[in-house]
Amino acid sequence: MDNKEYLSKLGIYNFDKYELINKKEFHEVEKYFLSDEFVIDIIVGEINAFAHMVLLTNKRLFTISKFIQTASQIKQYGLEQIEDVKLGVLGDIADLTMIFKNGNIFKIDYLHTQDAQKFGYNISKMYEEFIKSL
Repeated sequence: MDNKEYLSKLGIYNFDKYELINKKEFHEVEKYFLSDEFVIDIIVGEINAFAHMVLLTNKRLFTISKFIQTASQIKQYGLEQIEDVKLGVLGDIADLTMIFKNGNIFKIDYLHTQDAQKFGYNISKMYEEFIKSL
């Protein structure tokens, strides 16, 4: 089942970022999906002062940055690597700090508060489901 077909059935996650699925960066990362992997949520924010698409699947978290016109840098993190997710809010603007068990940390800045809350919730939900499936 492709992601668009699956997303049409994903009302539980309130997915509303269909325009991001048509972006070049999404198609580049989609090639790395496992056969039973599908997108849960996508946000766009800044990591280290560069725009990034951050994509959550039922198995992994991807960061995609477009540093030059023709190529993107893709990083992946398994859900089992996540130690903590922290939400920082200042009015309508928020950030999410991802803390990993190996000590790595990255912060996604300049998010709308509702988007950050929803994305953080979806990460915790996917983490719980992933751990239960082990």
